[in-house]
Amino acid sequence: MTASRTRKRIVVCAVGIAVAASIVVIPSAIADPQAGAPACPDNILVAIPGTTETNEQADPNVPVGMLRNVVDPLDSEFSSQELQTYTVPYVATIVNDKAQTYGTSKKEAIDRASQHISEKAAECPGTKFGLTGFSQGADAAGDLASKIGNGEGPVSADRIFAVGLMADPGQSPTAGIQLGAKTTGNGFVGARAEGFGALNNVTASVCDPDDTYCNTPGDAIATQFVGQLGSKIDASDPASSVAGVVTTLLGLDGQPLTDTLGKLNTAVTTGNMLTVPQLALDLAGNVSTLSAKVAEMTIPGADIAPMATTVSQLTDAIHRGDMFAVPGLLATLTPQVITFASQFSSMIGTVVSKLPINEYIAIGTTAARISTNAAAQNYVALPADLGKLVGQVNNAVRKTLRALPLDEFPLLNRLADDLTPGRVLDEVLNYATSLATDSHNSYASKPMADNGRTGADELTNLFRTRITNPTAQIAS
Repeated sequence: MTASRTRKRIVVCAVGIAVAASIVVIPSAIADPQAGAPACPDNILVAIPGTTETNEQADPNVPVGMLRNVVDPLDSEFSSQELQTYTVPYVATIVNDKAQTYGTSKKEAIDRASQHISEKAAECPGTKFGLTGFSQGADAAGDLASKIGNGEGPVSADRIFAVGLMADPGQSPTAGIQLGAKTTGNGFVGARAEGFGALNNVTASVCDPDDTYCNTPGDAIATQFVGQLGSKIDASDPASSVAGVVTTLLGLDGQPLTDTLGKLNTAVTTGNMLTVPQLALDLAGNVSTLSAKVAEMTIPGADIAPMATTVSQLTDAIHRGDMFAVPGLLATLTPQVITFASQFSSMIGTVVSKLPINEYIAIGTTAARISTNAAAQNYVALPADLGKLVGQVNNAVRKTLRALPLDEFPLLNRLADDLTPGRVLDEVLNYATSLATDSHNSYASKPMADNGRTGADELTNLFRTRITNPTAQIAS
């Protein structure tokens, strides 16, 4: 390997998590590192920074924020033929004056990273890609890795050489490989339902056990409530926000079913019948999962039986080899799915006017200010905002629960009983303790295990190992 050469940096800089804002100064005058770099390197590492660490106009060839501690050592070690990095420029916010929120910010990071990977993959068929992210950026990178690993991404899973996530709000102790310290909790916004699929064995994460954003205690229901619901809020689209919140609260996710149905329809109309059998099996699994959820929740008026019957007929026809029956069954199934979805429209419509969307946005603003002041050791400013956060969380939880038909959903009733003001206060105080230790911003300085490596060191070593030996197994 050669010493540091001029390189095309491709660090996909996405954002930090919905309550973790990191302060970074972005250099304004730096020589272009991609001058003279080969157009198609062996590997491209796409890095997505955390909240406030980048912006939409940032130079993608300049690493920024926490991930510089991962990218810079690799840049010095590998030639521009062996590795280039790309930092994704995106809004990287929790909430701003343009009605952009954590959810829209993360989506922008995913979209921009996907676009870059898709374009370079088409241009360079032999190039492999890596993904890394910090905080909100890890949330985005993890979601993109999940899509790729489950066949939904811009490239196939075999084009990915490694995924390294730092302080991931979507963390799950059962998905991927944990490097350094081991944690038992899920991340702040909840675990990814689909996991990492085919990328599970090449996806690793680092999480400080004291970092609430990637290791939320299982009994911290107020924290989970705010994280999972708040991350779905989009101030510019209240109706979609409410739909996301309601389905989250009910534990329902119809997206896999509608996605699979769309692919199945496309396969049939384009004559790509080789993919139809597997898609039909996937669809049957989607319906089975949704049916079990509906039965468990005893959701009033939700009749999934017609849909289940048609899907059963569809899989039977495919097993018999009767492909001529498939288009007709799909024509029957599509309106059944729409009818099933419409059964929730009255509930969602009732909630739209009542859900405290602005209060979730206010929570994000207050939490970002707390995190910023803690990082700057401005502890004098913390008490007032902590008091405000207690009230905001309690009000948002109460108003959300009041907006829903609690009598019809026993699980929500139990949630309402458990989320007392005292419990919310305890959790906010625990959150304050986490901020005071600054665990979220210590991944480049705090050893994560007995080997003395920091979280940044662990990810640098992960990518180094996979670049030099693509078949190497990742050891936890």
